[in-house]
Amino acid sequence: MTKTAFITGGTKGIGKAILVKLVENRYKVWTCARNTKDIPGDLKDLVSNGKVELFELDLSVREEVNKFTDKWSEQIDVIINNAGVCGIETLLEGSTIWQKIIDTNLNGPFYLSQGLIRFVSKNDGCIINISSQLGLEGRIGFGAYCAAKHAILGLTKCWASELGPEIRVNAISPGWVKTDMAMADLDKLAEEKNINKDSLYNEICDDLDLKRFIEPDEIAHLVSFLISEHAKGITGQNYLIK
Repeated sequence: MTKTAFITGGTKGIGKAILVKLVENRYKVWTCARNTKDIPGDLKDLVSNGKVELFELDLSVREEVNKFTDKWSEQIDVIINNAGVCGIETLLEGSTIWQKIIDTNLNGPFYLSQGLIRFVSKNDGCIINISSQLGLEGRIGFGAYCAAKHAILGLTKCWASELGPEIRVNAISPGWVKTDMAMADLDKLAEEKNINKDSLYNEICDDLDLKRFIEPDEIAHLVSFLISEHAKGITGQNYLIK
C-alpha cells in the first residue's frame, strides 16, 4: 500500500527538498502553502502527474486551519510541520510581527496536527517538527522566532509521550541552510553591517560545526531516515544540524 505524507510549506526551500525526497520514496504527498500561484515548474509537474496534491492554506489563521482539517478524510502516515516565517524585532522596537510569527510557526502546527491526528496511522505513524538552531538559543531581534521554535521542541517531547508508542514524534533543528530565504537574509545582514556578502558568509561559517551552510537535501535525507522502519526505536528526539 502506498504511504502518505502531509508537509506544510512544501513549495520552496527545505520543504520542497523534503517533498521531492518523499516522492522519490514513492509517498503520496499533500502539501500546503499560503500562495499556490507562483510555484516552481518541477513542482507543477508533480502536481499534474498526481504525485503531489497542493492546497492553499494560511497556517496563521486558526479558522482556516480548523475548516481545512474538518474537511479532511484521508489516512496519513506522516505529518511534517515545516512551514515557517521569520522577522527581526527587538523587545524595545514593538510587537508588529510577534503574533504573525507565533501564529504561523507555533499555533499553526499545533492546530493542524490536532485536527489531523485522528487520521494518522496507529501503525508506526510519524510526526516530524522542523524547529531551528534558534530553538536552542537566543539571538537579538529574534524573540518571536526563538520563542516559537523553543516551543516546538517542547511540543515534540510532549507529543512523543502522549502519542507513543503508536505514533513517533521527532524534531530537526537546522542552522543556516542554503535556501533562497537564507540567502536573502544574508544579503540583508551584509547590507546592515556594511560588509561584503562573501565576507559575512565566511564569518558565519567560522562558527558552524561543518564550516558551511547545510544543503536542503541533507535535511530531506534525515527526514527520510526518521520516518523509515530503520528509525522505529527513535522518538522524542531533536537533531541539531549546523
